[in-house]
Parts: sequence; C-alpha cells; structure tokens
Amino acid sequence: MNRLSPETLLQLPESVDKPAYERNCVPIRIVHLGAGAFFRSHLAVYTDEVMKKGDTQWGIMGVSLRSPGIDRALTPQNGLYSVLELAAEQSRLSVVGSVVEVVSLPDEPDRVLRTLIQSQIAIVSMTLTDKGYGYDACEDCLKTNDPDIARDLQNPRHPRSAIGVLAWAVAQRKRLGYKPFTLMSCDNIPANGKVLQRVLEQYIQVVQDSLGDKDLLRYFLDQYACPCTLVDRLTPPVQAKDIDRVEQTLGVHDAAPVVTEPYSLFVMQDWFSNDRPAWETVGAVATAHVSSYEKLRYRLLDASYLAIGYLGYFEGFATLYQAHQNPVIRQFVAELMDDAAATLGKRPEYDWRVFKEEWLRRFDNPELRVGTAQLRIETSHILIYAIVPAVAERLRHGLSIDRHAKVLALWIRCLMRASEAGAEPLNDLRAGLLLERVNAAGGAHADPYAIVDNILSFEALFGARLSKDAEFKRAVTAALQQSMVAS
Repeated sequence: MNRLSPETLLQLPESVDKPAYERNCVPIRIVHLGAGAFFRSHLAVYTDEVMKKGDTQWGIMGVSLRSPGIDRALTPQNGLYSVLELAAEQSRLSVVGSVVEVVSLPDEPDRVLRTLIQSQIAIVSMTLTDKGYGYDACEDCLKTNDPDIARDLQNPRHPRSAIGVLAWAVAQRKRLGYKPFTLMSCDNIPANGKVLQRVLEQYIQVVQDSLGDKDLLRYFLDQYACPCTLVDRLTPPVQAKDIDRVEQTLGVHDAAPVVTEPYSLFVMQDWFSNDRPAWETVGAVATAHVSSYEKLRYRLLDASYLAIGYLGYFEGFATLYQAHQNPVIRQFVAELMDDAAATLGKRPEYDWRVFKEEWLRRFDNPELRVGTAQLRIETSHILIYAIVPAVAERLRHGLSIDRHAKVLALWIRCLMRASEAGAEPLNDLRAGLLLERVNAAGGAHADPYAIVDNILSFEALFGARLSKDAEFKRAVTAALQQSMVAS
C-alpha cells in the first residue's frame, strides 16, 4: 500500500478534509517542543485551520524530545498525518498539513538550535508534560537536581533539556539582534505560562554569566512573553483497529495517525512578543484572563471527572461513557457542576451553562476510550484545584458541600483499600504520604472519624483553614459512613 505523502494527498477521497494550500512554500515560524499525539490533535490542527483560511505563513517544526519514533514516522510523509475524530453519530477523518518538519532533539540537536535562532521564528510552543519543565510545584522553583537540568546548568552552551535549549536560544537571539519569540506552554498545568517563566527565570539567573551575558535575565523578563493557555482534547492511544479504519478510508498507509474526539478547547492569554496565527478565527479564545477559564474548567469539568471516576469505580463501571449512562451518576454529575458554578462569581466573558452542556454531551460519546481508573490518577493533585476551592467557597457562603464531600469520601475509601496487603498500587505522586496517614488511622478498617481527620488535616492539600473546619470534616465523615453502609 502506498504511503501518505504530498504525492498521494491528491488521490485521497473527497470526503477526507485535507490541506489545499501549497505546503512547499510554507515557512517555519513555529517550533513546537514535544511532538506527541496531543500536540498533533490540538495546536497543529488549529494552526492548519488558520492556514486553510489563507494565512499560510505558519509552518511548524515539531521537535521530539525523547524518542525518535515520531520523527521517523512523519519525515517520509513530509509531516502529513491524519486525525480521526471519533463520535457517536459520525466520525470524521482529516489530514493535517501544518507540520512541515519533524526533528528528534537527541539525534539532531544542532539542527533544532539553528532553527530556534532563525529570525522568522515567532513562537516556540511546547507540550513537555509536568516533568519536562524541571519544576518543583511544592517549592515553586526550578528542580536543580533534575538530571537533565543539572547537566545543562553545568554546560549551558550545549543544552539538551527543553529549558536549557530555550535559555540558550534567548541568549543567541539577543546577541544576533533578533526579535524575541513567544514562549507558549500548551501543557495541562495551572498557570502554565507563569510556571514556564518561573523556571526559565531561575535557570537564566544561574547560567547568564556562563553564556557571556550578565544582563540576559533582565532582557528575558522585559522582552519575552510567556502567555498562559488552557487546552483540552482527549487523545487516547491509537489502536490497531484505528489504523485499519484510517487506511480503509484514505486508501494509503499513515504511519502516525492521531485519534481524538470532536470536542476541543484552546484558551490563550493574548500576550505575545511577536506575530501569531489568528487562532481565534478557528475556535480558540483570546482573553486577558485565562485564570477565569481555568477556574471554570477545574471546578466543573475536572471535579466531574473525579466524581465519575470514583462513583463509576464503586458501581463497577470500567469507562467514563458507561458510568455516565447510569442515571444516578448522570444526575449527580450535573448537580455537582451546578454546585461548583455557584462558586465562580460573575464571569461576563463566558456563560458557564454553555460549557456545562457541552461537557455533559462529551461524556455521552461511546467512542471515547477513557477508563474510570484513568480519571482517578493523581487525585491528590487534581483536588487542590478542582474540589478544595469550591468547598471553601461554598462553606464561606453557608452552602451545602454534600456532593463534594461524597467525592472526597469515595477517594478516602479507595485510599483505605490501597492500604491493604497485595492491593493495587496507588497511582498518585503523594501515595506514600497519603498511605502513612491512612495506616496511622487504622488502615483498611479505620474508624471513619479518625481517617477523615487524618486525611483532611493534610494541609498541603486542603490548606490551614479548611483542614481545621469542623463542618468540612463532619460532611466528609457523614459521606464516608453512608458509603460504607451502602456497600
């Protein structure tokens, strides 16, 4: 079977949406660090849609930071790949053309560095995952003991980490007199732009003398924009049946298809130090206040994910879709969203009800391959943003927290089960600390009052005030007792 390429692109069925612009003339103006599936289902798609409207100056170089696999898959296809949107009614297949080059940083570091200091580069975007930033969230600082960061701190002129590469590029562009590019994080991290700016600030402060520019930090802080973004699109791993489906539709082989959902969210802080694509013309939101959208997303959507993850687990449902078809869970999730919305305050920039209905419809997509176990990963991190602020706000206004308390109670029950010998390991960075508190209260057979007191007194999660709130502990204890009786 022939392979997807610029030559076979013209032979694809009319039903397949594909780039009609002349890709040979597209310049690289965006470098994206972390050319994984999410980037290819999200930012690359938004950029492709802008280019289809006629602004064809936004070619992307995708940089693989670890494995050269995606480089080897996409380079023979000249960066072309397909996106399969799975939906209950009708799935959609399209070919994306915005990625014009793909490079592996470990294999070709000099090529990546040379591209970053070309004058036309306007944006360096990234999906590094939490670990890729070398950021210590607890201390709000750069992890100087991270192996990659530590290596680059010692040898900043030959960087290999993403942060080291960016700092080197900032220094070289200053030396050459080139306009700064925008540094745009597209990771699912709260205040991601501020995190990126923070780690770069601390890294540059250490290495600026070694890079031969004692004023580099001041220049970086004055000239380089690091906008916050809010991104969302479920992008599950590709399965063999997906590859077969793509090939049957295209009539050619695609070595790197992406599977995703119809829903997509891209909110960006409108703060750029250079030109940018008009992403807002193809569905993105440009705003001065990404934080208000973050609050909406965490308190309504992420809290609902936790609710479905735990309610679904105790009801025996394996997937998000299956769990949401249960009428009791469906009603609970909708009411939990209403409870959370009451804590948002007045938000003239959006109507939360529109988001609520869109998210509830999203849960009803039977094609979504999202397990309830997946929704419970890193709960202790998620509840800091999704549950705790909403609980504190509702308590402050004298409102019921029963639904939020139930989610926390089911989480505590899972912690109790995880403390048993031979139990499945807890998928949480704070697993050790949490299980210490569970075991101190009596483990799997702990008294509800004791274990709730031990868990909710964890100030790193719940804060000093909420950890001591009697009504908070009462509500969670009551919910835990009720769930134990029900089972």
